[in-house]
Amino acid sequence: MICLIPTPNLMRKTGFLLPLMVVVLLPTFGATLSADSQNITTDQLALLALKSHVSHDPGNLLATGWSTSTSVCNWIGVTCGSRHHRVIALNLSGMGLVGTIQPHLGNLSFLAWLNISHNSFHGSLPIELANLRRLKYLDLGHNSFRGEIPSTIGNLSKLEKLNLNDNDFEGQIPTAIGNLSNLEILFLDDNQLSGSIPSSIFNLSSLQKISLRSNKFSGHLLSDMLDHLPQLWLLYLSGNQLSGKIPTSLFKRKELQYMALNNNQLEGTIPLEVGNLTSLISFDIYHNNFVGRIPTMPLSLRWLDVSQNKLNGEIPLSICNLSSIKEIDVSENNLDGIIPECFGNLSLSLLHMNLYINNLHGKIPRTFFPKGCLLRSLRINSIQLEGPIPQSFANCKDLEVLDLGNNKLNDTFPNWLGNLTNLQILIMRSNRFYGHIANPEVASSFSHLWVIDLSDNDFSGCLPTKFFENLHAIINGIEKKGRAEYMAYEPTDMILYTEEALFITFKGLKYKLKGILTTLKVIDFSKNRFNEEIPEILGKLGSLVVLNLSHNILTGPIPSSLSNLSNLESLDLSSNKLQGRIPAQFVNLKFLEVLDLSWNNLMGLIPRGSQFDTFTNDSYIGNLGLCGFPLSKDCDNDRDLKSPDKKRELNWKFSILMGYGCGVLFGLSMGYIVFTTGKPFWFIQIIDRVQQKYVGRKNRRSGGRK
Repeated sequence: MICLIPTPNLMRKTGFLLPLMVVVLLPTFGATLSADSQNITTDQLALLALKSHVSHDPGNLLATGWSTSTSVCNWIGVTCGSRHHRVIALNLSGMGLVGTIQPHLGNLSFLAWLNISHNSFHGSLPIELANLRRLKYLDLGHNSFRGEIPSTIGNLSKLEKLNLNDNDFEGQIPTAIGNLSNLEILFLDDNQLSGSIPSSIFNLSSLQKISLRSNKFSGHLLSDMLDHLPQLWLLYLSGNQLSGKIPTSLFKRKELQYMALNNNQLEGTIPLEVGNLTSLISFDIYHNNFVGRIPTMPLSLRWLDVSQNKLNGEIPLSICNLSSIKEIDVSENNLDGIIPECFGNLSLSLLHMNLYINNLHGKIPRTFFPKGCLLRSLRINSIQLEGPIPQSFANCKDLEVLDLGNNKLNDTFPNWLGNLTNLQILIMRSNRFYGHIANPEVASSFSHLWVIDLSDNDFSGCLPTKFFENLHAIINGIEKKGRAEYMAYEPTDMILYTEEALFITFKGLKYKLKGILTTLKVIDFSKNRFNEEIPEILGKLGSLVVLNLSHNILTGPIPSSLSNLSNLESLDLSSNKLQGRIPAQFVNLKFLEVLDLSWNNLMGLIPRGSQFDTFTNDSYIGNLGLCGFPLSKDCDNDRDLKSPDKKRELNWKFSILMGYGCGVLFGLSMGYIVFTTGKPFWFIQIIDRVQQKYVGRKNRRSGGRK
């Protein structure tokens, strides 16, 4: 073994090397420190420039979290690389920031991740962002940026995700986006972009998801648009102005899972090749101009919406083979025939079924809803259905929306629906339902119901007090505060299902609501034969927005408790037999926009103030006893404040008293004249005979008693 051991002589010979190394390497080390310091200062200045142009920071996150006294790498939302200690990621999403983006941001030369989505940044994008050559992820979505998308964005050659959705960008998509050869995700939804979709996008072979929804794109779909996109599994082009036919080549990509072409101007038939997409999960082509029959769909399909087209023929029985189907929407077409009974086989997976406004007929199949039914919404209105409501509905424990309106259904009110504790919307309008609405026996019946429309039927009897007492969703409903929410739910990350197309009479007009606000609480019992008085309990339905009891036979006064309906916007009590005064407390209904009390027997002074100063004569026509603004009839010292019935009664009694009084006075006067003058003689003789006869009879009766 050989071992090298340093000797004192060797140490003496090498001792001069240490000072020499310090002299030689110190400048280099200092330069390196200086360069790193300069680079981190550049990053700091870029971020401070961004901070200085943030005009609103509600959480003071930048004000307190971006301080020069701490390292940039410790700032909120900032991530630095471990090697160079440079800023590589900036995430300020959802902080509520208001401001503009400055050119300095382009100096973050190591930045690979930039996410400032879900804020209120505005203005145009600086072209200096093109300097971020390392950028892989760019998310500026859900802001208020405007102007055109800079063509220099094509310089970001490493970009993998580009999200500019929900802004105000306009103009055309720059063709330079076709240079982003590594791009996997392209989201440009909800902007004002126009023109044709550049063909260069469809040459990006790495693309997996394309979403260009809700813009103003026009033109035809390219025949080879998907030929060079082998990895594409999501294509959303809905909400534009695209026209022409769907190219059959669109259905060559068997990797496609989600396709949305709805809300365009596409035409022709649905290509039979759609059945080749063996991975297809969602197929949305609603609100176009498609004609012909519904083709056979792939067995993988879960969400099918072909509504609002011009499709004809019968509903294909092949739909019954879709064992995983969640939604079937074929509404607003020209389909005919009957509802296939085999739909009952789908109820163990089916959540939403919309068949409304077609030429279907027949009865609702009794086998439609077996035990274990998962349906959450069923809309079969306006399709000429007949017969009773099958009680198998009760098997759908999760049912939230049931619309049976505008058919020829003939049955009594289905109180057993009260067992569906999740039922929120019940529409039975314009059918042939009849009879009394019995008060529910179970206190929890209909407790979640907040839209109920029984109008235009033949229901009779009293308004169901107990039924109203159970409407806890309206009694304890949502106040008019905060952001409006629609009835919707998100079953997967890729699907947002929104309940749509609710047909109601609102504020005197018939509406088709495209989305159902959860604050819209409605009770419509109009056009029936309900009688007797309006129950006071209605005044406890505090979140009620629409109340329509018109065209019935209701009597008695208008309950003053209705003034407690602080969210009421529409009140229609017209064409009944209501009496009394309009409650003065109604002026407290601050949101009331529509009031119809016409054609009743109301009387007295019309309340003034608040919303009542906006109503016209039409709100009160047909009430002869009403007076005051806006009517031309003034109230004169309360003389006109009596009801028409009371006036007629008083006039009748007064006439009798006047006649009686005049008769007595005339008789006394004539009697005095006759007996003092003895004329006329024939009248005096008649009086004498009557008197003699009466006196003689009286004397005989007196003698008999003796």
